[in-house]
Amino acid sequence: MSLFVHLHVHSEYSPMHGASTIEVLCQAAKRHGATSLALTDTNGLYGAIRFIEVAREYGLRPILGAELRHQTHRALCLIKDHSGYANLCQIISQRHCHPDFDLLQAVRDYRRGLIIASDDPQVLMVWKRQSKTDLYVELTPGALMHQAFAVSRRLGLPPRRHESSRLCVTR
Repeated sequence: MSLFVHLHVHSEYSPMHGASTIEVLCQAAKRHGATSLALTDTNGLYGAIRFIEVAREYGLRPILGAELRHQTHRALCLIKDHSGYANLCQIISQRHCHPDFDLLQAVRDYRRGLIIASDDPQVLMVWKRQSKTDLYVELTPGALMHQAFAVSRRLGLPPRRHESSRLCVTR
């Protein structure tokens, strides 16, 4: 049993960001000993229902969320509870329906029930002013990870680590 949980996962529902089907993702997670897996497609919850069904077939605990992208900003939002699901749906709807959408404002207005992680220092500073609760610096693997650690230290925000027990699993 692995304590590591992939919290930033894109499926085929994220064009240009993910290629694997939900079935393939769940098979791989199970094969590697995972007990949970998140689905965080870009700007949507398109595969949420299918993901919950397939994850449970494989004995995995499904974690829902989305990677929100707008202009140069991005944030990973993971659903903690039912209010988080409603709020993430609200943000995503605004993202798709309002030409004057502002990611910083939308998350500020609808962040209750969400765990938020980003490696974008600008959005982290804005959201930290509101509250540090459930706000993390996302550690993106690669050459720039040292910058994320520096942002974490500078802003006094922890790097995102596994705490899946706080996340919502629909029953």
